[in-house]
Amino acid sequence: MTRRLFFALNATDPLSESFLPTFKKLKINADRREIAIKWVPLDNFHITVSFLGDRLTEELPAIQDALKEACAQVAPFDLKIEDMGAFSNEHDARVLWLGVQNKKCLGQFKHLLDQILTEKNLLQKPDERVFSPHLTFGRLRNPRSVKDMISPFKRKSFGKIHVDEIILYESKMQGNFPIYTPLARVKLTGKEKDLEEGSTEGNHFLSPLP
Repeated sequence: MTRRLFFALNATDPLSESFLPTFKKLKINADRREIAIKWVPLDNFHITVSFLGDRLTEELPAIQDALKEACAQVAPFDLKIEDMGAFSNEHDARVLWLGVQNKKCLGQFKHLLDQILTEKNLLQKPDERVFSPHLTFGRLRNPRSVKDMISPFKRKSFGKIHVDEIILYESKMQGNFPIYTPLARVKLTGKEKDLEEGSTEGNHFLSPLP
C-alpha cells in the first residue's frame, strides 16, 4: 500500500482570524462573477516544505525518524504572510495563493531535511528547484482571469505565523481536489545558532506544490 506524502507547516493560526475577512470577500466576489472555486478550509491551511510523493506504508517510521532528526537541529521561527497571486498567472488562474516570507532558515531547514532523507535512501535526490514557499487557498475548476478579484489584496499583509513544528501530511484525492491528513507532528527543538537566521531577497513563485 502506498501513501502520497509531504512535509508542511501548519498555517491556520493566526490566519483563521487575520485572513478570514478577506477570505469572505473573495468568496462573495467569486460567486458574483460566477467563478467556480474549491476553497481550502481555513483549518487545512499549510505551507509545503518538501514533497515525497507516493511512498510505501512501511517506510513511514523511517520517514518520521528523518523528520525528527532534522527538527532537532532547527529552532522555532516566524514567517510573514503577505501578498496574493495566482498560478499560472492572474489571467489564466488555476490556483490562488498567499505569499510566504522566503526566510533563509526555512530554506536551510528544507535543504537539511532533503539531505537526511537522501542519506537514508528515502529520497532519490534533493529537490533542485528554487524553493518558493506559498500558501494555496483556492483551486479553480476551470482556468479564469482573477486579476480584478485579487488586485485589492495585492501586497496586503496578513500577519505572521510562528513555526514551532513540522507536519507529515498524507494527500488523498476527493473528486478532483485533494484533502490532507496529518500523520505526524514534530516540534522544532534546536537552538537559534544551529542554522543561520536571515531572509532571502524577495519571494519567487514557481509551480504549486500540494
